[in-house]
Amino acid sequence: MLILVAHGSRDPLWRDSLHSLTEEVGKRMPSEEVRLAFMQFEGPTLPEVVEEAIQDGHRRFRLLPLFMASAGHVDKDIKPLVTELVQNYPEVNLDLMIPVGEDDLFPRLISEIFTASPASR
Repeated sequence: MLILVAHGSRDPLWRDSLHSLTEEVGKRMPSEEVRLAFMQFEGPTLPEVVEEAIQDGHRRFRLLPLFMASAGHVDKDIKPLVTELVQNYPEVNLDLMIPVGEDDLFPRLISEIFTASPASR
């Protein structure tokens, strides 16, 4: 299972865009379940998503932080949460991926977006 981990916002348009992203990623990965977790302002939280998925029978998780860098929420909040989840659920495999902004694919994605998008967009 892939869990996209986002900051969270009180703005419904922001939330809607992340729910749409999660749905689209799921469509592109039909053999993988994709869920969304938030760090602040709303749920579900990462522990809630993991706990619910465990109840659904999942035991392997890859967590993808939708952040530009490890500093801040990833290092201060997500990593300690993952450590706590591993302690609470030793039978579960939790793989914390690097934030999207630090992935080697990210610069290529930016250039592809720039190249493919009209200037007025």
